[in-house]
Amino acid sequence: MAQGIDSVGFNNKYEQRIIQFDKFWQKLCPDQFTLQFAGGIGMLSLGVGWDYGKSNQWETHLLVGYLPKRYKYHHYTTLTLRQIYIPWKLRFGHVWQIRPFFVDLSVNSILHNDFWMTEPDRYPHGYYGFSSRMRFHLGIGQRFTVHIPRNKRIFSRAVSFYYEISTCDLYVRQKVLNRAIPFKDIISLGLGVIYTI
Repeated sequence: MAQGIDSVGFNNKYEQRIIQFDKFWQKLCPDQFTLQFAGGIGMLSLGVGWDYGKSNQWETHLLVGYLPKRYKYHHYTTLTLRQIYIPWKLRFGHVWQIRPFFVDLSVNSILHNDFWMTEPDRYPHGYYGFSSRMRFHLGIGQRFTVHIPRNKRIFSRAVSFYYEISTCDLYVRQKVLNRAIPFKDIISLGLGVIYTI
């Protein structure tokens, strides 16, 4: 009998490669869909996410946000990449789960030519000293999850509601330079829902 081929005629090594290939592509498919209101990344943001780790304590989200027209400015689109760490979970029965604390780090960009990565030539060198297009956000929050019983699932296996308090590098810089700025002016509150399929 040829090595790697069983008595039925299947190539075991081939089958194992196909299984590994399928697992790889399944990991690339998002298993979360997020909708967030406010939070410093847009008035409304929509995106996909992935959870992973031994107890799904890590999540990565990619969100597209919308900033509506205000004053003389037109609307803008934002793009956010977010990494979340959830150290522990508390389960209540088969349905309810509370994640009493999570921390996240995000990179957010406004996708428009009005904003820049490096200072335009019209400003003196070092006038701003930061990018107006890219912001780094640090946030903490809590999440409340409802696990849907198998016989009642339609679109998702769990629905989570969360809030997040965050700040960004520019706000922290302004607070350091001007202590008179109220603390409430450098934080943002975001509210969201996550559908896990």
